[in-house]
Amino acid sequence: MSNWKVTKERIELFPHPNADKLELGKVGTYQVVVQKGIYQNGDEVVFVPEKSVLTGTLHDEFRNYLVGPNKDRVKAISLRGELSCGIILSEDLTSRATGHHLAVLPVGEDLSERMGITRYEPPIPTELAGQVEPIPDGVRYGQHDCEQFGVYADQFVPGEDVVITEKLHGSQAIFYWDTGIDLQFVTSKGLLSKGLCLTKTERNAYWRAIPALEALVLDMFASEILPNTPHVFQVFGELVPCQGGNWSYGFTEPTIRVFDVRVNGKSMTYEDLKPVWKDAWVPVLYEGGFNPETVRAFREGKEQVSGTELHIREGAVVRPFEDRRASDGTRLVLKLINPAYKETGEEFN
Repeated sequence: MSNWKVTKERIELFPHPNADKLELGKVGTYQVVVQKGIYQNGDEVVFVPEKSVLTGTLHDEFRNYLVGPNKDRVKAISLRGELSCGIILSEDLTSRATGHHLAVLPVGEDLSERMGITRYEPPIPTELAGQVEPIPDGVRYGQHDCEQFGVYADQFVPGEDVVITEKLHGSQAIFYWDTGIDLQFVTSKGLLSKGLCLTKTERNAYWRAIPALEALVLDMFASEILPNTPHVFQVFGELVPCQGGNWSYGFTEPTIRVFDVRVNGKSMTYEDLKPVWKDAWVPVLYEGGFNPETVRAFREGKEQVSGTELHIREGAVVRPFEDRRASDGTRLVLKLINPAYKETGEEFN
């Protein structure tokens, strides 16, 4: 998901696939659903993303649409099968909240502090919590985010080769290993964004799941996928089960299902990794030519991790066979959420 901040952006509009009177809007890298005809391409708007906590005038204005025990939190909602990931402020509300007219506010600047808006951080379960420490200085690492398919679908070429995988409902886990200096660390998406990693303990669920990934990295050398020379690995996966409810995927112990392996900063294709990583990978639902309707169809259905379809699928992720970026620089790794999945606002990463 996009980096959280409250900003003025120029909205881009796209057809809503399931509603003639609605449109999809792209603000920054976020997706929002708007009534058709209210905005024109390029209009400037102030956007408040999901997980924002509102106070004062903004809280009073949107009280009936907010969630949480204090009814103060913005939540993503599904409108005719497409996620709207925040709220757009009117010019009047923007002026009252910032003390400035919309026209004089700079595009892209974070306005959250001057508007009294903070980000909500869900509580972390005991088995995922732990002591943290800074990632050593000078270590170069990447991050992994998925944006909404609806506002990036036009970045694909009709018929180009894509891979669709199941989106799991867990917590993003990252395993970093520089084999040249034997530096390892384990972290989560939220901690990595702050330059932090988890201190190794036997109780921590992330660390308990890591030995299997370390063994697979070693198997890459043994299978001659890579020459036996120093490399820097980043393995990204979804730790399950950890979100509670019925999202077990059949596991009772912490397990990571992988969706990205980067070697020296470059993502390897699933086809190259398949001989070693197949059983540890998130379920691959489709490999073939791009068609938006084909992609949307795979967001629905039952999970394929357990092999017994224990519960619904959270959604799907689509990417080009060869890793590349959209015209705005966003990596084309895009998610589609199952309309049957209901977000609570308490999900953590």
